[in-house]
Amino acid sequence: MHERAYANAAPVSQGLAWATHERRRQQRRPRALLARAGSALAWGLFGLVAVALYTNVISDDAELRARTEAIARTYANCGDQCRVSKMQVQRTVVGYSAEFDIDGVGPVQVVCRRDVIVAGEQRCSAK
Repeated sequence: MHERAYANAAPVSQGLAWATHERRRQQRRPRALLARAGSALAWGLFGLVAVALYTNVISDDAELRARTEAIARTYANCGDQCRVSKMQVQRTVVGYSAEFDIDGVGPVQVVCRRDVIVAGEQRCSAK
């Protein structure tokens, strides 16, 4: 009969080693499936965050800046005649906000959010 030595250097017969291996394999199977499901969920969440980061923070926002400035001017009720002295933009994964200091009117804040974090049109409102 063949003997096998394991990490603890104790000789074990091949039949006993196979039974031990099968028992360990059966015990690990539910944990392995759970680990794979958890890993897939984590990678999916990571991918969603990466897409949200790109679409809401990294990508070009020139069109959105122009739109928020037009909304701020409309809210201030001065159109193209008013002068914007300062503009401060904050972009996050979940939203976009721009604060405009308009001469003679004061600060106007425009907040934009998407219906879904990574998809859909930005809906903006002024405060």
